[in-house]
Amino acid sequence: MSTPSTRGSRGARARRVRLAAAATAVLAVALTGCGVAGTSFQPGVAADVDGDRISTDRVDRLVGDYCDAVRDQLQQDGSVVPLGYLRSGVVGQLALVSAAEQLAEEHGVEPTDDYDRVVTDLRGQTRDLPEDQQDAVIAINGSSAYVQAVQLAVGDKLLTEEGQPTGPEAAGQRGADELTRWLDDHDIKLNPEFGISFQDGQVVSEDTQLAVAVGDTATTSALEAPDQEYAKSLPASQRCS
Repeated sequence: MSTPSTRGSRGARARRVRLAAAATAVLAVALTGCGVAGTSFQPGVAADVDGDRISTDRVDRLVGDYCDAVRDQLQQDGSVVPLGYLRSGVVGQLALVSAAEQLAEEHGVEPTDDYDRVVTDLRGQTRDLPEDQQDAVIAINGSSAYVQAVQLAVGDKLLTEEGQPTGPEAAGQRGADELTRWLDDHDIKLNPEFGISFQDGQVVSEDTQLAVAVGDTATTSALEAPDQEYAKSLPASQRCS
């Protein structure tokens, strides 16, 4: 899929800013690509967050649309991102968003206005893109903002109910603690194909892949950031560039 005809304009590039760089910060998890043969994890399910199932089809659509959205920028930077890396990050972020949504519902709150401002900004940056690509950028780059906005809303409510001083820092920390508690208390399943887990309320890489790494290349695929030499050695179908 090609990007819009305006991609050559400096104004369009400026509006789109550093989308891929933002994604790297959001998706700082393991590179993957190993299968789950021999496991009982239901096919087609990337994550199950207390009954809210995130399908691998949804993940793959988002990753494909996102890759199309940032391809021009990656080519300008000479960067390559393995699709396995993006898939793992997207699964982790979608699972975290699902947990935050359920936490917000449990406490009867909406995310703070900070999230709306981030979405508005992202829509402005991506207004020259097709709608599916724009939605993918918002879903991925806006995911952390959504979680943080829910944490602020939940934290503010709890501190107020407890008669404690509130404010952005205190509310954010209280909400983060509450989300961590929620994750610990509920049934969260992440498909081991993606090599990630939740730890202290954060998505982290974990050596859960069931295939045995053989040689330097296989070992490199488990690093916490996309090694460029490894990424550029991948077939075109396995990389975003």
